Amino acid sequence: MASAGGSLMDVLCEVYECSVNATRPSRTPAEVARAIVSGVRAHETAGPHGNETDASCLALTLIGRMVARATAPAAHGRVAGFYRDAVEVLLQDLDVVSQMGVVSPAWHQTCQRALLSSPAGPELDSVLWSLTRVLQKLLQDNRQEPVRMLLMAFDTSVSASTSRFLPADRSPLGAPDTSCLLLDLLELLTASGSAAPAGTRGPKLTYIHAAALIAAVSRAPHYFVSKRAALLLKRAALRKAGEDWLGASGENAASDASDIGVLAAAVSDALAAGWLTSVRVESARFFGGTSAARGGPGDSVMLRALGLLVIKSVQHRVVSAAAGAAEAGGHLGSLWRFLRQKGVRPTDTDHDCGVLPLLFSEQDDDMMEAAKAALVIFLHLRDDWRQDDSAPVRASCVAGCNPHCHFLFLLGAVSADHRILLDFLISTETCFLDYLVRYLRYLRTDRRGFAASCRRLDAGGRSLAPSGGCRLVDYDDSDEEASGDSPGSERLRSNAGASDDTLGRALGCLVRLRRMLARLQNKNLFPYKADSLLKLLTQVIQLLNAD
Repeated sequence: MASAGGSLMDVLCEVYECSVNATRPSRTPAEVARAIVSGVRAHETAGPHGNETDASCLALTLIGRMVARATAPAAHGRVAGFYRDAVEVLLQDLDVVSQMGVVSPAWHQTCQRALLSSPAGPELDSVLWSLTRVLQKLLQDNRQEPVRMLLMAFDTSVSASTSRFLPADRSPLGAPDTSCLLLDLLELLTASGSAAPAGTRGPKLTYIHAAALIAAVSRAPHYFVSKRAALLLKRAALRKAGEDWLGASGENAASDASDIGVLAAAVSDALAAGWLTSVRVESARFFGGTSAARGGPGDSVMLRALGLLVIKSVQHRVVSAAAGAAEAGGHLGSLWRFLRQKGVRPTDTDHDCGVLPLLFSEQDDDMMEAAKAALVIFLHLRDDWRQDDSAPVRASCVAGCNPHCHFLFLLGAVSADHRILLDFLISTETCFLDYLVRYLRYLRTDRRGFAASCRRLDAGGRSLAPSGGCRLVDYDDSDEEASGDSPGSERLRSNAGASDDTLGRALGCLVRLRRMLARLQNKNLFPYKADSLLKLLTQVIQLLNAD
C-alpha cells in the first residue's frame, strides 16, 4: 500500500467509490489514512510513464470528500463515523497538512517549460490559469509557507515570462486571453508580498514592469486588455492588489515606498509624454444602449482607474519631494482636461475642483481615496502655491484640489445627510475616518477659505441639497447635561436665511453628525473610541458658527 503502483491506486479508487456511494471501505480508517498520505507524496517520485501524479490528485480529492462526509450536518451512523476516524488519523497522527505543501516536480517542470518558451496559446494559458488559482487558494486560506514555496519555485520563470509578454517599447505580445491571464497572475503576485521570501521578484513585477503596463493601457489592441491593465495599476497604486480576489479591505503589505515610487515615476514620465491623449475609453454600455447615445461620459470604471492612478502617483511624488507645484499642477491639469474630453463635465465648467467629485460620485471607496490624495497634495504644496498667489486656496482651485471644495461636493453628493457620513465612519471599506480627521484639522485653520468655497458653490448654483431644516447653532453646556451628550454639544437656534446657503447646510450636517456620534459613544454603541474626532468636530462647529 506504501508503493505508488497499482496497489495504491486500487485502494484509493476503492475509497473514492465508497465516498461517492456513501458506503464504508473494506479497510480500516488507519489503513485508508496511510494510503492517502502515500498518495499525497507519490508525485515526489513521479516518473515519465507512471501514474504517481494521478495518485496524488486522487488522494487530495479524497481528503476533501472525506472531510465533507465527516462534517456534513446530517452525518451519522457507522459510515460517517468511519470517515471521522480516518480524518482524525490524517490530521493528528499523520499530520497530512504539513505534507501537502510540496510543489509537484512534474507540474513544476510543465509550468517552467511553458512559461519560458511556449508562445501565447492554450498551453501557456492553462499554466497561467493553474498558477493563479493555486496562489489564490493559498492566499485565501492564509497558507504562508506554501505561498513562499510557490513563489520561490516559479520566481525565475514567471519573471522571464512577464518580460517576454510585456515589452515596454511596443504593444503587448500574445493573444488577449494570455494577456489577461498574465495580468491576473501579476495582481495576485503583488498581493502576496507579505509572504514573499527575500530576493524574490514576483510580488514586485507589477512595479518593475510599470512602464510596460502603462504602455499596455494605451497600446493594447483589445480594449478589455487595456482596461484590465489600468485596473491592475490602480490597485497597485492604492496598495490594494487582489482585493476582488481575496476579499481584503484596506491597504495590504504588497509593496513598500520604493515600489510605489517606481510606479509614480513611470506614470509621471508617461504624463509628460502626453500618454493620456492616446488612451482609448469606450462608451459605457447599458441594456438600453451606450452612454454616448445618452450623452453621458465614457466607461466610468476605466476613467476612475486612470483618475486614481494619476492622482495617487502625484501624491506620492509630492510627499516624497520628487515633484513640486509645477509638475503636480501640470499633471493634474492634464487629468482634468482628459476627463472633461471623456464626458466628465461639472456644471461649473471653469471650476476644476468639480471634476474629481463628479467622477467618483458613484463609488464611495474610490471617492474617499481620491479626496484624501487631493487633500494630501494640497497640504504639501500650499506654501508653494502661496508664493505664486496671495491666496493658496485660490491657486489650489486652479489645480483642481481645493480641499474645501471637495468636502462640500462630498456633502452635496450625500445630500448633507449626517447618517451617511456616520456609515462612512463605521465602514472598513473606505478611508473616510482618516480623510475626515485630516480635513477637519486643516479646516480649523482656514475658516475664510471654507467660506469662500461656500460662496463659490452658491454663486454657481451648486449649494447643498436640503437636509432637514439646518440652522446655525449656539452652545450650552447645561443642554448637554440634560441630553446626556458629551461637553460641547449644541442647541439649535433660529437664524433666518442661514439654512438656505451652503455654509449653513454644511454646518448643520456637522452638528448632527457630532451629536449622533456623541450619543452612540456614550452608550458604547460606536465601534471605536472617537474622542479626538468629537473634539475636532466641536472645534470646527464653534469656528464656523462664529459671527
